[in-house]
Amino acid sequence: MTGHHDGRSQPGAPEADPSGAPAWDGVLFDLDDTLLDLKTAQRAAFTATVCRQWPGVDALGEGPLRAAAVDFAADVHGHYQRYIAGELTFAEQRLARAADALQGLGAPGAEAVPDAQLWVTEYEHLVRSHWRLFPEVAAVLEQVRASGRPVGIVTNNVEEYQRGKAAAIGLGWIDVVVGSDTAGAPKPDAAPFLAGCAGLRTETARTLFVGDSLTHDVAGASGAGLVPVWSVRDAADTADGSGEGAGTEPVDRRGHEIRRATAAPVREPERGCWRIGSLEALRAWL
Repeated sequence: MTGHHDGRSQPGAPEADPSGAPAWDGVLFDLDDTLLDLKTAQRAAFTATVCRQWPGVDALGEGPLRAAAVDFAADVHGHYQRYIAGELTFAEQRLARAADALQGLGAPGAEAVPDAQLWVTEYEHLVRSHWRLFPEVAAVLEQVRASGRPVGIVTNNVEEYQRGKAAAIGLGWIDVVVGSDTAGAPKPDAAPFLAGCAGLRTETARTLFVGDSLTHDVAGASGAGLVPVWSVRDAADTADGSGEGAGTEPVDRRGHEIRRATAAPVREPERGCWRIGSLEALRAWL
């Protein structure tokens, strides 16, 4: 589908073009692990911080440390979701994740207790220094902008923090950024999705939502009436991209085969969504 759009849905327009692609006037994205490669940043910051917390960790070898970094980024015990639910502060969820990792690695005595200065302040500086967009993101978003379609972000973190993050990685031009605090509820609640569409001035049925979480992004967008697009960059990755890399959910291997077979989004009827391996696939709909 080609042409320029002013961000407002056009009554009477067809629901899809002859190729089967959905008709759309704007797009909302999840931020972490959809546009921003947060897990890579977290793993790098974790490795540097755990080595400062426990200098003896190097004796374990590279394998255990790498596995601990992956689990920390995935937040396998769900502490980030407790933060989203208001049960923990942001600092508390970070310290809880660090404690899980240190104990899992077998840190002795006091070294198994996370140092707050290291894990809250210094870790934050480190992870920010590693924030990067996925390689294709900037070019694809520019192409979406060139088509006249508005772009926004809907995220399960506070708006101010995520606006700062977006600006730091070159996405400060995105005006519509909806956080769980400003929407009044986190994804998968309908409120943040509807707030995003209101910001874009698009109808829900003609707005794409692209995210990496089946639970928070795909199910939430579908329930709110948007067109859900599931971003699965690594078929071997079991993380369910729920904010700060939180939660786990099995991902089958078919995604890798699908992405090799086609660069266009693939319909997943059993999940009620489209599936892509990178944002490059969206070019087929421009």
